[in-house]
Amino acid sequence: MIIEELDAELMEWLSGTNLEHKQHEAMQLLTVSEDQWPHQAMISMGEVIAINPRQLRLALWQGTQTSMNMSKTGKATLIAVQGHRLLHIRIEVELLPEIRRAVHPRDRFEAQVLQVRVDQAPYAEITSGITFQLKDELGAITRWKETIEELRK
Repeated sequence: MIIEELDAELMEWLSGTNLEHKQHEAMQLLTVSEDQWPHQAMISMGEVIAINPRQLRLALWQGTQTSMNMSKTGKATLIAVQGHRLLHIRIEVELLPEIRRAVHPRDRFEAQVLQVRVDQAPYAEITSGITFQLKDELGAITRWKETIEELRK
């Protein structure tokens, strides 16, 4: 199934709130490198926020291959498992200006949602996606909250 924008469930999931409860969840961020090979990176719930059903903001570590790929192509795909659904969120991205005196300097991107492909099988239920355990839970969640606040600007 293809939907044109984020539904209410996705808006809440990507709201940048309740990060303590979402701390084990991650998404894949897919880009294409200069040599036309797929490049995969991980993005946490503390590095992406839904501004509205057609717009996201992402914060990436500065100078990463993913950030460079997105800057050059203006395209990416987020892959996530949420609510027993496998999601392919196709986005067009634009680099935002750097925030002066940012608490956590990042390459920030404005992303327009082009489409969301939802994969669900009638005979099986997806039970999990990529999960992880934070080594410094308090430090990471604090950093995520500060990053989310900077993405709101």
